[in-house]
Amino acid sequence: MDKVKKWDEINGSGTSEERMEAFLTDANDTYAILQLRYSDETAHERFESLKGLKRQGIEPTIDHYEVIYVAPLLPYKDRDVMLESLYATFNVDHPEDFRGHSMSVSDVVALRENGVVTCHYVDSIGYKELPGFLRPENYLKNAEVILEDDYGMIDGYINNGVAEVRKPSVLEMLRKEETEKEKELPEFPGAGAKAKKPDERSIS
Repeated sequence: MDKVKKWDEINGSGTSEERMEAFLTDANDTYAILQLRYSDETAHERFESLKGLKRQGIEPTIDHYEVIYVAPLLPYKDRDVMLESLYATFNVDHPEDFRGHSMSVSDVVALRENGVVTCHYVDSIGYKELPGFLRPENYLKNAEVILEDDYGMIDGYINNGVAEVRKPSVLEMLRKEETEKEKELPEFPGAGAKAKKPDERSIS
């Protein structure tokens, strides 16, 4: 699918995975607003400062977040000023297609500039960068493994191929691998079904 068309379809809509894909693959610089998923697992993280998380022994993790909004990143001179302007926008003058809560402590703003992604935690005062919070190459690969119809289409675009046969489950793949390993073992003479295999050891 043409990337421009895909952006128009996903911008401000779609699933969290689709918005993340748009953020990571668009030809232009972009930003994304990430907010914690509502679940018991994230209850103690919501609206908590980094200092408060540290007291609980918690670090922000991408798995607890969903992408709420994605938009083009306009040119700027000062990153801190630009981030503060985003904070004001998503508190005072929400875009019409924004469906999250007003930007608050515990949210994350991800920036993608010239293909480089940085993530910034909305702290009690200002923003704090989160190195390693989001690794684009890992995120896209994991998303494709989950969503792609065809294992042969792991190529940076999610669900762009249709499998001709049903994709085996992980359990089926493990069982097949175990069966093939057993077939490779040589047979040894012995009494009954308890014949020893080469890696077994007698215990006196």
